[in-house]
Amino acid sequence: MMKGLMQRSWVFLSVLLFLMTSSSYATVIPQDNPEEMVRALSQELVTKINEQRETLNAHPEQVKTFANQHVLPYVDTVKMARYVMGRYWRTASKEQKGAFVNAFSEMLIRSYSKSLLKLQITKVIVKPAQQVKKGVVTVASEVFQSDGAKTDVVYRAYLNKKSQKWLLYDISIEGISMLLNYRKSYGSEFSKKGIDKVIAEMEAKNAQVSRRV
Repeated sequence: MMKGLMQRSWVFLSVLLFLMTSSSYATVIPQDNPEEMVRALSQELVTKINEQRETLNAHPEQVKTFANQHVLPYVDTVKMARYVMGRYWRTASKEQKGAFVNAFSEMLIRSYSKSLLKLQITKVIVKPAQQVKKGVVTVASEVFQSDGAKTDVVYRAYLNKKSQKWLLYDISIEGISMLLNYRKSYGSEFSKKGIDKVIAEMEAKNAQVSRRV
């Protein structure tokens, strides 16, 4: 059950990553309003994924390049990695934290660079943002695919006080948090293997994927 839920989260994180990568082609994505940020990204998704599917299928390395260049402005990967590490973040060294952030970010990009191109999304409806607390909101959306399937996808965003820009940091599929799934998975790995071993395995797997592209 958990494996299936994580796989669904992986698929729809692909949606998120393509939202970021597709924005490089045209639209300037606003970060002063979380609802409009998600809506602008969503509007680009359906058009650009159809326009670029053939090229990106032929050259998947371009997807990873686009993601490296354009995910960071909209997603706080440090916040994501810190949450995923949980209590282990507090005891990790500065070097370990940096290494995990890098490996985790690379894993996200490389894991979804191929799966995102398989998505046949026809429409995304973005609903009004809902405040969770000051500076934190959820933005719900409905994702429709060509086979008639509809999935509820909720993005979580927070207002960075320093930059005064909204950043995404989690995505939930049918009520299941992607970050919570990763936290449970990596928490078990950290407990059994230790931080350095987990990071080393992530880096090795990232390198293997890179060589296959």
